[in-house]
Amino acid sequence: MLVPTNKYQLVSNVLFQKVDDETVILEPENGNYFTLDPVGTFMIENLQEGKSVEQVIELMNTKYEVSTEQVTADLTELLTNMLSQNLMVEAN
Repeated sequence: MLVPTNKYQLVSNVLFQKVDDETVILEPENGNYFTLDPVGTFMIENLQEGKSVEQVIELMNTKYEVSTEQVTADLTELLTNMLSQNLMVEAN
């Protein structure tokens, strides 16, 4: 379960590249990579700007017509996957 006030950021050595309508995040040392659709890209870009989980959820609710529960589930899944692949860390 994500803590609403927590902030996350990409690991410093990962490459973040937009290609057409998706984004590729690559960790060059171990080859782990992640492909994001426009919604996932929006989430990660806002986290990279220093926004908390709670703030990203609020932005998602404003930008897209989806429930808070759905946004929370999607963000939780995205962060869980990226954290497990060592592509993101909790920001200090």
